[in-house]
Amino acid sequence: MKSIKIDSYEIKTSRNNLKVPVINNVHLHSVYNPAKEAQAIVSTYDERLQNNKHVLVFGLGFAYHVYEICRKLESYHGNDYQVVVIEPNEEVYRDCIANHLFPNKNIKVFSGEDLETIYSDITLAKFLITKPVMVSHPPSFNLYSDYFKSFLNYEASSLVKDVAMNITNRELKSYLYTDADAQSLDSFIQENVLSKPALTNNLDHLLLAYTHLSNGEF
Repeated sequence: MKSIKIDSYEIKTSRNNLKVPVINNVHLHSVYNPAKEAQAIVSTYDERLQNNKHVLVFGLGFAYHVYEICRKLESYHGNDYQVVVIEPNEEVYRDCIANHLFPNKNIKVFSGEDLETIYSDITLAKFLITKPVMVSHPPSFNLYSDYFKSFLNYEASSLVKDVAMNITNRELKSYLYTDADAQSLDSFIQENVLSKPALTNNLDHLLLAYTHLSNGEF
């Protein structure tokens, strides 16, 4: 990814013969026992994993911690769980797969993509609504701290044209385009819904409900 500066990248072998990616001289896993290290990291989330079957992971590395998360989730929830991983470095993701280290279970990985592209994915939006457990892989998070902090603080554009672009319902999309002068979704609702003496169609009611939800009134 262009915003991530990679000066060096190599793959080493740990003392117990497991692969370890090293980026900018940062070892993403223990050079002694990556699997044992992963168990220690994930153990701190144990109670939360028992109570929540959705997990958002910051940093893939070679997935030793992701494997451990999946193992825990399966013990608590069977096969009914979902893991989403954000990995800024696409090359690491490819090598993880090439070295047969990717757990290949109920996991979706966003790798090497800019934040706008990630947040435009409807599956991520639906996933975040579940309020997943957030697990940081410490070496990855420290290495890509600016990227992950930007992800956590990301605010999607509220411009009507940008909002409409990601709407699949043709009727609602067309309705939003009826006011070309509206700069934001809030201004559109204010001028085209809230200012009406009476709501005239189902889309008015939908946008009014959106306003109440945004204000935390439901």
